[in-house]
Amino acid sequence: MRSRHLLLVFLASVFLFAMASQPAAGAEPAAKLIIPDVGPGMVEVDGDWQFRTGDDLGWADPAYDDSAWEHIKADDTWGAQTHPAYTGFAWYRRHLEITRSASGNQQLAILMPPVDDAYEIYWNGVKVGNLGTLPPHAVWYRGHRQSFGLPLAASEGSDGVLAFRVWKAPLTPFDLATNGGLNAPPRIGNSDAIAETIGNGDFQHLQASQFGRALNFFLLLMAATSFVAWIRNRDQKLFLWFALWLLAKVAYFCVLTDRVMYGISELALSISMLTIYSLGDCSIFLLLLYLFTLQENRRLLSWTRVMIATHVFFALAMGVVTLFLESEGPTLLWIDGTLNTIFFLSDFFVLVLTYQGLRRRLDLPRKLVAVMASLAYLYGTVTLLSVIGRRFTHWTLYGKMRAPIFHIFGAAVTTRQVLETALLLAVAYALMRYAMEQQRHIQAMEIELKSAQEVQQVLIPEALPEVAGYTIQSVYQPAQEVGGDFYQIISLPDDSTLVILGDVSGKGLKAAMNVALIVGTVRTLAEFNSSPAAVLNGLNRRLVGRLQGGFATTVVFKLSPSGDCILANAGHLPPFLNSSEMSLEPSLPLGIDANSDYFDRNVALHDEDRLTLYTDGVLEATNGEGELYGFERVAALLDDRPDAASIAATAQAFGQEDDITVLTITKRLVDHNVEAGSVVLAAG
Repeated sequence: MRSRHLLLVFLASVFLFAMASQPAAGAEPAAKLIIPDVGPGMVEVDGDWQFRTGDDLGWADPAYDDSAWEHIKADDTWGAQTHPAYTGFAWYRRHLEITRSASGNQQLAILMPPVDDAYEIYWNGVKVGNLGTLPPHAVWYRGHRQSFGLPLAASEGSDGVLAFRVWKAPLTPFDLATNGGLNAPPRIGNSDAIAETIGNGDFQHLQASQFGRALNFFLLLMAATSFVAWIRNRDQKLFLWFALWLLAKVAYFCVLTDRVMYGISELALSISMLTIYSLGDCSIFLLLLYLFTLQENRRLLSWTRVMIATHVFFALAMGVVTLFLESEGPTLLWIDGTLNTIFFLSDFFVLVLTYQGLRRRLDLPRKLVAVMASLAYLYGTVTLLSVIGRRFTHWTLYGKMRAPIFHIFGAAVTTRQVLETALLLAVAYALMRYAMEQQRHIQAMEIELKSAQEVQQVLIPEALPEVAGYTIQSVYQPAQEVGGDFYQIISLPDDSTLVILGDVSGKGLKAAMNVALIVGTVRTLAEFNSSPAAVLNGLNRRLVGRLQGGFATTVVFKLSPSGDCILANAGHLPPFLNSSEMSLEPSLPLGIDANSDYFDRNVALHDEDRLTLYTDGVLEATNGEGELYGFERVAALLDDRPDAASIAATAQAFGQEDDITVLTITKRLVDHNVEAGSVVLAAG
């Protein structure tokens, strides 16, 4: 009985040992793949590969028993086969027998298809290459094909194990659950044939993207032209925003299309794409805002600034999150998905701007921009949003929206490219029309300025009249084409002379028109009352409320041949008598208060005494360091009794900022021919 029990135990043990020795169902040892004489071509390493998730460098050893590993195909990712949404490490192994003819002494290589994401290649336990860097400091690339030489002995045959150590980065909101590992079988073959295959693939890539490259070249030319237009006139910011938008589109295409050629890693690609995309969106916000003349709407301008700040903030936030994509974790993925959704939803602000633009009854070119911007950004944003969370929703919208609608010489053209090209042409046409309108406006302004110059030349005397007992010199140097300084010399019936010098607030055409008003009024008043104070009082009453919020400072002298003079001042700089500044009572400028009173003051001039009257353009001349010419320099300059031309030239050389007018009035010793003063008119 006991021996029977022992026999049963022995038989059971043998049975259990035999069962344990058999491979598990679905995990039989893969058959050795025999690769015959390769010759000049290549052979796919297809069929069943041994596959296992996890990581152990010992799995590269050709002697390692991988019979218990599962089988997987190399023609598709592990996510599409047995391990959906798996991320981390996994290994592929394949037992090979490579035969070569005795005469075939060619170098063999392996052509690796795109792999998700970083990998290392081992042949018989020896590392022969890698693409990217595996954790803990991962760097990975997508879409890259790469070839590696195989260290085979120069004999007729070689047996060994080809092993791939692969690491898949955590899934982002844009990834599918089907990602991971090999995307196609690797190929082993003649190194020259593999190099030719890679070259042909690069050529096909360039051919397929030639429409985009031609468009990019056109965009670069337009961007350069627009940037030069902005440099020539910094006030035309429309051209700056257009140039930046175009440059962002060019950079987006180059980085996205040629990332493999440039060797850009996925982390660098993500951060650069976020930066470029944000630059493009911020530029189009500002471009539409100014093109539709919406910048005057303070509320909309504030919202535009908020949306730009939001874009920049979320781009930076997503860039920070991208740096941690090597780490697995649902919280990080939810944060990344939320940031991406908000970031792309903010693109709909383009629709707000186009709606507000259409409400302003735009002309046809800008209406076309509004329509095309709405269509292009609506289509583009929906396309990008359809990518987020595809592995949860299983939506196929993204693939359909990205599908080519036609081809041009082998280059695929998508709906989004058509819409963006139409938007580009619409914006370019609208800007061309805008530039033409601005040119017509400038020409009209030049005509107005020329007319104003002609009027001012009539008002400012070219030749000074003779003044008994005095020598008068004058210089008038406006800061712009026309200015706000003025002077008049009016002969009176009693042989005396009124000398009026003044400065109207502001510059340019508006100031020049106010000068015309003042000169006409002064000449009218002088016919009825020659008292300087009476002239200023009458002038002040007529100017209040007629200078559009401005004012005018004016000093009036009544000169008699004997040297007895009368002076009245309305807020103007005190004249210099010889080298000393005259002391005057404070007074308001003209045009501020209708009830202001101005008073006469007697001044006695002796032989060779000189009065110097000037406007604040002399004092406010500013050098390169921002230093004003100032009172002290003026006083020091007048110590040498310079003429009017020297004073004006000194201030102008120091750094003219405002209109400069200088009058010098010198009491003569004896009567002789009066020296005619010189009037200088120049564009400022």
